[in-house]
Formats: sequence, C-alpha cells, structure tokens
Amino acid sequence: MNMKSQFVLSDQVLNIQQSDLNDYVIPNETQIRGKSDQDLARYLNEITDSIQVSSENISDPLVFDKIRSFLKCFTAPPPRILSRLFDILLSAFRVEIKTTADDLENNEKESFNNHRLHLELYGFLVHWFLLLAEEHSTSSTMVRKAKSSSTGGHNLKTFDWSTQKLKAFDLASWLLDLKLSKLWTLPPDRLTFVTLFTKPAYQLLENPAHAKSSPIKERIFRVISLCVKHYDHLPAAQTTIMQNLQYWEHSAEPMAELLVYMVDKQNYTQLADEILREISNREFKDTTSKEVKDSPNPKTFATFLQTLAELSKKTILKNLTVLVNLLASDSYIMRVALIDILGILIAELFRTIDDTPDNNNLEQINGFFDLLEERMLDTVAYCRQKVLQVYIRLFELRNKFPSRRQTITKLCVRHLQDKSSTVRKYTIRALTALITTHPFSMYGGELDLDEWQAKLGKIKEELESVASEDDVRDVLTAQAMEAEEQKEATEAKKDENVNEPSDSVDGDIVMEDVDAILNENKEDDKENQPRVPLEEEEPSTRAATAKPNQPQQQQQQPAEKMAAPKTIVSNEKIQQLEMMRKYHTDAVAFIKLIHQAIPTIIQLLSSKSKAEVLESMDFLVVGYNYKIRPAADGVKKMLHLIWTKDTSDEGKGIKMKLIQCYSNLYLERDAKLSKQANVNRIAKNLIQLTYDTTLAELTSLEQLLGLLMAENKIAVDVIQKLWSVYGFTQGRIQKSQRRGAIVILGMLAKAKTKVVSDKLDVMLKIGLGPLGKEDLELARYTCIALQRLEGTRSKEKSRGVHEGVRFPNSHPMFARLRDVIEISTDSQLWFSLAEQAINTIFLLCKHPESLCEEILREKTAKVFGVREASLNPCLSPLNDSSNPVESSFMEYDMTQQALPFPQHPIYQKPMELAQLFFLVGHVALKEIVHLEIVEAAWKRKKSEKEKDKQQEEGHTAVDDELDQVGGTAEDDIGDAMSRIREREILFGPNSLLGVFGPILTEVCARNKIYTDRTLQVNATLALTKFMCVSSDFCEKKLQLLFTILEKSKDASIRSNIVIALGDMAVCFNTLIDDNITFLYNRLSDPDTIVRKNAVMVLTHLILNGMVKVKGQISEMAKCLEDQDQRISDLAKLFFTELASKDNAIYNNLPDIISSLTNSQPNRLEEESFRKIMKFIFSFDFTEKEKQAENIVDKLCQRFLTAEDERSWRDIAYCMSLLPFKSEKPFRKLLEGWPTYQDKIHEDSVHKSFLEIIQKGRIHHKNQRPELRALVDDFEQRIAKQRGPEPEKTEKSPKRVGRTVKSKAKSQEASTAVADTKKPLRKRQRVVKEMETSEDEDMDEPSDIGSEPEEDDEEDEDEEDYEEEDEEIDIVSRKNKSKRVTKNEEDDEETVLRQKSSRSTRSRRIIQEDDEDEEDEEDEEEEELQVEDTQANVGGEDKRDGDAMDEDE
Repeated sequence: MNMKSQFVLSDQVLNIQQSDLNDYVIPNETQIRGKSDQDLARYLNEITDSIQVSSENISDPLVFDKIRSFLKCFTAPPPRILSRLFDILLSAFRVEIKTTADDLENNEKESFNNHRLHLELYGFLVHWFLLLAEEHSTSSTMVRKAKSSSTGGHNLKTFDWSTQKLKAFDLASWLLDLKLSKLWTLPPDRLTFVTLFTKPAYQLLENPAHAKSSPIKERIFRVISLCVKHYDHLPAAQTTIMQNLQYWEHSAEPMAELLVYMVDKQNYTQLADEILREISNREFKDTTSKEVKDSPNPKTFATFLQTLAELSKKTILKNLTVLVNLLASDSYIMRVALIDILGILIAELFRTIDDTPDNNNLEQINGFFDLLEERMLDTVAYCRQKVLQVYIRLFELRNKFPSRRQTITKLCVRHLQDKSSTVRKYTIRALTALITTHPFSMYGGELDLDEWQAKLGKIKEELESVASEDDVRDVLTAQAMEAEEQKEATEAKKDENVNEPSDSVDGDIVMEDVDAILNENKEDDKENQPRVPLEEEEPSTRAATAKPNQPQQQQQQPAEKMAAPKTIVSNEKIQQLEMMRKYHTDAVAFIKLIHQAIPTIIQLLSSKSKAEVLESMDFLVVGYNYKIRPAADGVKKMLHLIWTKDTSDEGKGIKMKLIQCYSNLYLERDAKLSKQANVNRIAKNLIQLTYDTTLAELTSLEQLLGLLMAENKIAVDVIQKLWSVYGFTQGRIQKSQRRGAIVILGMLAKAKTKVVSDKLDVMLKIGLGPLGKEDLELARYTCIALQRLEGTRSKEKSRGVHEGVRFPNSHPMFARLRDVIEISTDSQLWFSLAEQAINTIFLLCKHPESLCEEILREKTAKVFGVREASLNPCLSPLNDSSNPVESSFMEYDMTQQALPFPQHPIYQKPMELAQLFFLVGHVALKEIVHLEIVEAAWKRKKSEKEKDKQQEEGHTAVDDELDQVGGTAEDDIGDAMSRIREREILFGPNSLLGVFGPILTEVCARNKIYTDRTLQVNATLALTKFMCVSSDFCEKKLQLLFTILEKSKDASIRSNIVIALGDMAVCFNTLIDDNITFLYNRLSDPDTIVRKNAVMVLTHLILNGMVKVKGQISEMAKCLEDQDQRISDLAKLFFTELASKDNAIYNNLPDIISSLTNSQPNRLEEESFRKIMKFIFSFDFTEKEKQAENIVDKLCQRFLTAEDERSWRDIAYCMSLLPFKSEKPFRKLLEGWPTYQDKIHEDSVHKSFLEIIQKGRIHHKNQRPELRALVDDFEQRIAKQRGPEPEKTEKSPKRVGRTVKSKAKSQEASTAVADTKKPLRKRQRVVKEMETSEDEDMDEPSDIGSEPEEDDEEDEDEEDYEEEDEEIDIVSRKNKSKRVTKNEEDDEETVLRQKSSRSTRSRRIIQEDDEDEEDEEDEEEEELQVEDTQANVGGEDKRDGDAMDEDE
C-alpha cells in the first residue's frame, strides 16, 4: 500500500513540531483557508462517509491528507467544524481499537501489520489534534501570552475541548491496555507510538486549569501509569516529572498525585522511589542568593514532597533515609518541607502504633522528635517557626507523648527569647496548646502549683511508709540468717542443751510473727496504692523486725527512737504508687516551666508585633482559667493595652481583644448558676480587680470599664449589687470590699454620671460619714466618685476647659467634705484624702475659694492655738525669726516639735503643721486651675452677648478691623486673670495664701531646725506649688529650691522638686531653661525614682519643645545603660521619639560623643559606651550621605584631641558604626589619614577600621568602581601602617613604650641604664613630666569647683540652706568665669597638642636610636623589662595577653 511506504511515524511527529506549519508538506493537501462553511461541511461529510464505512479507510491518502489539511490550518475553520471533525476521528479510532482488540485476542497475526499502520495514523492525528487544541485554547491563560496575539479576535481560544480530550484519553488508555508488543515488536517503534499519548498528557498538566480538573487528571494518570508499567516509559516519565517540577510551580500537586495513583492503583512504586532519590541528591540553593538561575526551584519541590507525604505516607517513610539529607540543604524552603513531613510521619506512626506490637514505631517516633528538636537551632526563623507549627499540630493528637512534652516545653521557654517575632508568636501559641492539651487531668485539669506539690508530698510520704511483701521477706530472712550465725558462734561457749530449745522457739516466733503481719496487712492495706524505693525501706524494716529477738525492757527503748513501722502492701500497689509519683513529679515540673515562661510573656505584651501581643493575651487568659497563679498578674498587666491605638476596624485589634478577654473572664454569666448568683459573682469579680493594684493599673481599669459601660456590657443589677456592698451597714464587711465597690462605681460613673448622681445621699452617709472617718481610703475613693458629678466631657471639648456642674456652697456635701478634712489624725493617708477633697470642692463648688478660705483659717487656728487673737500676729513673729544663732542652741527633741519664736515660742505638732502646709499648697495650685475655668466661662458669656448684640444691631467689617487694632474684651479678661495670678494670689494686701509664703521659706531653708521628715516633704511640696502660681515668687525662691534639690538627702523631696520643675518650665519657660543644668544633674542621682522622674520630665519638656536640646543631652544617653530597666526603656523611648524630629540627634551628636569620650573621673565603661553609641547610630540619620560624611570628618578631627588609647578606641568604634555605602565617606576618611595613622597600632582601633573596609567591600559589589578603588587604597594604607608581620613589628614598640613608662614610674630603673642611654632616657622623662604637669594644670579648675562641696560635708551640722544658697551662687559665678575664659583654655589645648606631637616625635627618634643600639644593650633591656613587670603587674598583663592572642 502506498500509505505504508509514505508514512513514517517518527518523521511525521518531528515535522509537525516545527515552528511554521506552512512548510509542512501534505501530498494531497486540500485548501481550507478561505473556504465557506458549506465547503468545509462537505469535506467533513466526505471524510465521514469514508471512515465510517470502514476504519481502515484512514489509510486512503486522500482521506488522511484531507484530515491533515484541516489540522494544518487549525485556526481557519470555525471551532464547531473542528469539534465535529474531532468527534468523527475519535469515533473511527474507537472502531479501529475494538477491531484490533478482537484480532489480538484471536491472535490473527496476518492483520497485525494493517492494524499497526491504522493505529499509527489514528494516533498521529489524535496526537496532533490534542496538541493544537491545547495550544490554542489555553494561550490566553497560560504564561505564554505571546501566542494569544496570533489568534486575534477568534473565539477558538475560548472553545471548550474538555469532552473530546476526555474521550481521547479514554481511548488511549483502552488501547494501551492491549498487548501492543505483538503489533510493535521492536522497542523503539513501540516507544515512539506510546509517546503519541504521553506528550499531550504532560502538556495538559502544564495548564493550571487542567491540573485542577479531576476527570482530566485521572485519565492522564492512567495513560502515563500504563506507559510506565508496560512500555518502558520510566526514564522518560522521571525526566519529565523533574522538569515539570523545576519549571512549573503549579505542577507540584499533580505530579505528587500521579505518583500516589501509581502506588495505590497500579501498585507500582519504582517511579516514586527513583524521583525521591533524585530529589535527595539534588543541590538546592537559598533563594535569597542571586546565583540561582540554573538551580531547581525549591518551593515547587518542597510542595511536591509535602503533598506526597500527606497522600502517601508509606512512600515517604520508605525513602526517608535518603530524604533526611535535605535537612542539611542550603535552601531553608526544603528544610521547612522536611520538618513538615516529619510532623506528618509522627502523626501517622502514632495512629498505627497500636497495630504494630513491636517498638519499631516508637523508636522511629523518638528519632523524628530528635530531628525536630535539632531544627529548633536552625539559623533561619522560618524553620524554627515550622517546628513550632508541627508541635502545635501534634499536641492535638490523642497520644500525649508525655516523655517528650517536658523537652518541648523547655524549648518553648527558651525560644520566648528568640530574635524573630514570628517565632516568638508561635512559641506562645505552642505553650498555650501545651496547657490546653496537658495530660495531667486527674484532679479536674487545673494547674495550681501549690496543690500539685502538696499532693506530691503526700504520695512521697505514703511511699516512705509502705513496703512490699517480697522486700520484707528478703530482709527478715537475711536478718534471721545473721541472727542464727551469731547464735551459733555463741553456742560454742555455752551449753548446747540449754540454748538449743530457746533458739528454735525464738526462730519460730520470728517467722510466725512475720506471717501474721503479712496476713493482717493484706486485708488492711487494700486502699493504699503508693510505691516506695527499696533503699529507704530496709533500715527501718530491719529495726522493726529485730524486736522479737530482744528482751521486752531493751526492746522499748530503741523503739522510741526508730521510725514508724512500715505498712506492707502488694507489689502491684507499690508499682501504682511509683507511677503516681512519676505522674505528679512530671506535672510539677511542667507547671514550674510554665511559671518560668510567664514573666517573659508579660514583657511581650509590650511588643511592637500585634500578632505577638494577641497570642500573649490568649496565653494569659488560658493560664488564668487553668488556675496558674502568675497568669493572674499577667491578666492585670494586660490592662495597660487599653491605651493602644488600633488601626484595624475588623475587630482584630488589641483593644478589642482586651475588652473581649475581660468580658469573658469577669462579666460572662455562668449558665449553671441562677441569675442572682451570677450577679453576685460578677460584682465580686469586679471588686477583686481593685485589690493590690497600682495607680497606673487603676487608671487603665477605669478606661476599660468606661468603654464597657459605654457599650452597656455591665448590667444594671450588677451596679445595684455594688451599691448594696458599699452601703452595707447591718453587719461587718471587709474594708477592701467596700473600697472596691466605690472604686468600681466611680469608674463606671465616668461614662454615665447617673450611676452616682442617684446615690449621692448614700455616699455622704457612708464614705463621708463615720465609716469614712474610720477608713480614710474609703473617704478618698468616695471623693473621687463625687467628682464624677461634674458630668462627662464631650469629645469636641476634651482638650479645653470643662466648667462642669456646680453646686451651691450650702450643699451638705461640702459640709461633709470640710469635716473629713478637719479630722485629727497622724495617718499618712490623710494627705491623699485631703488632696481629693480639695479637688472635689474646686470641681463642684460654685465659690470654692470662700469655702477653702474658711477651711484654711480653721486649720491655722487649730495648728497655732486658739489663744492667738488674729491670724497675722500669730505669724508675724515667725516671719522675723531668722536668727540662726538662737535656733542652733535649741535642743534636738524640742526643735522636732517646735516653730522657733524669738520671745515666746508656741509649740505645735509637726504632723498638724505639715497638714496645714499641704492644704495651703494644694489650694494655691487648684486656684490657678479655677482661674482658668472662670476665664473660659467669662469669655464664653462675653462672646455669646456679643453675638446677640451683633445680630440685633448689625456688625460691619470696619468694626472687626477696629477690634483687631484696639483689642477685644477677651484680651482684657486674659490680662486681668494674669494680673490676679501674678500679683493678687500671693502678693495681694488681703491675700490669705500670701501670708504662708514666708513661713514656707523659713521651714524649707531651716531644715536643721525643722527636722521632721513629713514636715519637710510637705513644706517643700507647698513651696513648689506656690512657685507655679507667680513668676516673681518663682524667681525669688528658685535658688533656694535648687539648693534643696542639690543638698537634700531625702529622695522624696528631690523627686517632688524634679516633677515641680517640669510644671514650672511649662508656666515660666525662661526661668527654668536658664537653669536646666540642675535638672540634668538629677539624671545621675543615686535614687532610682529620682532618676526615673528626671528622665520623664526632661522627655516631656524636650519633645514638646518647652526646653531646647543642649549639650547635656549626653546625660540622657548615659541613662540608656542605667541599671534600672524602666529608666533604660524610658531613655530609649526618648531617643526614638527625638530621632523623628528633624536632625535632632545628628545636631547633638558631637556633644554626645565629646562628653562620653572625655577622660572624666566617672567615665563610662567601654562596653557601656559601645552599647550606647550602637543604639544612637541605629537611627536613620546615618543613612544620609551628607550627614555621614560630616560625621566622618568630625570624628577624624577628634582624633587630634584624643588624650589616651581609650579615646582612640571609642572614636574609631563610633566611626565603624557608620554604613559607608558611597565614595564620599571614604574620601573623607582618606583625607583625614594624618589624624589617625599613628593610632592604628592599637588593636581595637585597627579592628574598627577593618570593619569599615568590610562594609565597603559589601557595598561596592553592585556599585561603581570608584568605591572599590577607594576601599583598596584605604586597605593598603592600613596594611602598610600596621606592617606586614604584626607579631614581630609590634613587640619592639610595646617594649620600648613599657620601658619609657617604667622609667617614669621607677627611679631605680633610671639608675640601671648605661651612660650612653642616659641623655635619651632623661629626654623621655622630661617630656613625660611636662605632660603630667600640664595635665595637672588642666585639672585645677575642677578641683577648685569641688572644694566648697567638701567643706559643706565637713560642716554639715552647723550650716543651713541659706548659706548653701550663697555657695551655689558662687559656683554659678565661677561657671560664668569659666565660660569667659573658654578661649584661653582653647589656646592651652592647642599648646598641649603641639607639645604632645613634639613628644611623640621625640619618642619615635628615641625608639629608632634604641633599635640601632639594641645589640649593645641586651642586658639593660632585660633589666628594664624585669622592672617594668614589677611596676606594672596589673596594667600591662592585659596588653601582653593581647599580644599573645595575636601571636596565636
């Protein structure tokens, strides 16, 4: 037949793969392009008529070529024509396959050749059809978008060929299931034919849409599996699968499903094994590196392995020995995949552990757990995160694997300190899962450590008090044997006839007693189920059983000294007790680990990572529910999160989570309880929230309850219950409960005033009545609740002045408040009560100044005695009492209680005087606030009147201009209020507060006379409040206040002054700004609270622009390394906020470095200095090229003034912190080479410059060659200056330097030098002495400045603050003189630098001469080295150690 000779399958397949099908030659080609649909339909009919008559007609060249013509012009005919052609072709193909199957079954060999040809023709056409359909239909969705342009607007690309594709692959699988080896006897021919179906199959899998279609996938898998299993397609399939995994990311899951299909449906595992083995041998590189062009895509391979592990765990388990090598892969993605696979396998082995009686599964599980634990040390955070995710998944299994839980818990506790926030997040989640799935549920699942320890102790006691039957039998038998041996030894000395009967009787008694004991205890000890170690049993048992062998009188004495006899139980019960002890020991160890983790988790509540905070909150809530006691502290700390600013409106914010947590913990009703029981429980929960809380926690709780109240989440009946607790008077109730109730009610009233307004009479009766006078804290919280009567502020006016609701002075509330203030008590709680009472008066009273005047007059009369006729005569002698001589002769015990009067002193209690001072000071402060409210009210009323007037009379633009020129009534009101504040409150002729100014000054200044601490604290506090009222008063008393701040030994006084200075800076900015140094000095205060307050005050002033940032900012930098973590955190917060302002840190950087590198007495440790500078250089100002260049220039210049090696190291380290990303900083570094080239011999300096070179190397890889040239030049200079052999070249300079130093220190060394060296040594000594003398001259001013302080300490018992005030003035004048002579000092520094450079040159000359004469003076060098070791035992050992390190 002609067709048989013309058609060669392999050639035809190659021909249709060419890019341009126009070159494909068809002998009897039919013109398809341009034909009408009728013509095309006619062609189809001809084809149908031919091949439907007989499928063998496909071998007719005309029919075959006509079909080929359609395929060659695939884009020309409409898709419906092509679809019909495909159906015709598949129908004939089916007939041919059926005919072939029948002939193969009947073994009709003569028809085999014809069938082979026909199948090749049909296979070729179907193959071509599938390729064309796939290529044109998916061009719009596949990655190969370029082909879509060739299709134009044709709808061929949107046509659905899925039905035909399914039919085609069904036919292919039917065909491949036949014994085709009979038709194609040669393997190459058979393989060519099989490829007709495998290639379209693989091509379809390249399309993501087909890869997700189950019907198509199933048919493709069947075709490929048949080819692999029966037609030697394994190598081709393996290669194709690996290529697909490398180039098509979506192919991971389909390829894994293909292998699983072959394993499960075809029972063929060889392909999966080969592919897994090849993957394990591949080298996967890290995707972050840039050299990954030809390397396999690890993401796709990882997904493939994970999918395969989920679908066929046995296949992965079988090949795990080779796959485990991927844990050492460079690609973290592959390591993550292996970690996930290990988790899947552990779960699978646990599931089947009951089916395998041997311990093989258990050994494998332990091995996998070991691998997971090793991966927790992986350098990549994603791997550690995946391990934790695997653990969380495993915790949910039915098997609890208790032996591994302890190790996992320890790992989790350790990784709470992980540097990756994601790892920390999953660590907290894992710990939460450990708690919720813990196996210790014997007692209800709660994890109270004390309860578990108590139960463990009982079990240990029970174990010590029991013994097993076998142990007792063995012990008694051994003792009986010993007793018999002893008796036999004594029998030799005695008569046998006498002793033998008694011995046998005793022996019988012993054994009979033991049997009786065993029989009794078998019945008595059925309830006991503990266990005991044998070592503890034997001694006591031995002692107990020795009794029957002794006389009764001797038997009773040792019995008292011996332990209680042990109870004998069965071995099973001993075993049970041992298991119980192990169980309880594990539980206690687990709970202790959770306790260890909680402090870190509480710290993580402040994390910047939102997810981390949310996980921490979940953990603490779970811990609280499981009765883990430290978790309760964490729940309380969570309150601070109420101030978090949430950006999310989806309910996932931190604030929303906090509200949800507290609602669930404290407000959720229990369905098992009645309504009243639930109300009581919720009220009790709310009251308990106030126990043992700080002011910050109460403030946060107030904000939280306000939000809950605004959302109506607190029921009315709960509020009524709280009022009933507060007003309960029919029996005794805990004070804390009553206080807690009014605290909660006051917080709720902040959101809704009606909560307290309806119960005003109850508050006056309870809180300000007899109960309140007995419990001052209750009265204080009642005052706070009363303050809520002023009403709630609107959001628009929250920043302005709130006038509030006012009550007349005759209201009974104010009479009660007055009574509470006038209570006679020595309790320190009175001060906080009085503060809140005064606040309440000023908030609610219509005329608070008149009421406070009456209170002050009564209190003053009470303090100074009723017999004084008027107030002023009582105080006027006190104002004149400024004679220190009289007061200094007074007895100490009298001055503690007396105010000194010159003629007839009146004695008062210090506590009462302190209370008066507190009232006076607080009233003065609240008077300012009240003035602001009055001013705001007047302005509001004035503006309202003016608006009404304008509306009535009309207002023109001319009037507005006149108002702007001449001022308005508001300006007049403001001026009037300022005048009242400045001149009337403290200096007015009828001023009541002004009378107390002199007495406050007197008490504060004469601290040696008024020695009571409470009096001094309150007098100083009142003085500072007075100073906030008037700038004149502040200016007059400021020097006294600074004196107290510097000299007072009371930390509370210093702390109060620091806070007050912050308030004064707001009121009178200029006064404090000029004296800000005194505030900076408190940053180095010995007391932690003073330092903390100083940091907070300065942070507030500087960040709000009230105080300019000056050179003292370095003192704030020192706080970064403060011992107290809170101060360190506050300092970090300050610099973080300061860095957000324009160049604030950059502008002050020279001052910071200058101050911290000065060789001052209290110089920072080098390690602390480095930590501080590393933090400061971490801000983005170093990233700006110009600024980095300027910093390099300034640091180079600073090398010139550096005095010692420590300064060199500090400056070089600062320079190494810069990024050095461009050429300009390196150019500046090379320009400044002369300033530091002589410092490179210092190891640390050299190391810093090497780090700079390394940074340049990192950055020049992708930049211009200029940077590379500069880095190379700089490196060559460093290497040349350092020398090629640092071990040899460094020894001689160090030795010479040490000999010079030893000559300066030791006089004997100078006499031991030869005469030829004397002139040189003298020159060295003279230079050294000149430098020393100049350094001493430089230090003289600081010595002079410190002399007055030493004198003050010596004469401390004889001087008052008035004299110290004058001394501070002297010191300030000296400071001014120092500033005047700054230029002179600069000149001296220049001279010093010149002298030091000359001395350096002289040293170099000396060293060169020394090296020339080295051979002549070996003995002298040895002597000098010996003397040097004696003189510098401590200081030089470190350098020698460094040199040894370098030699090594």
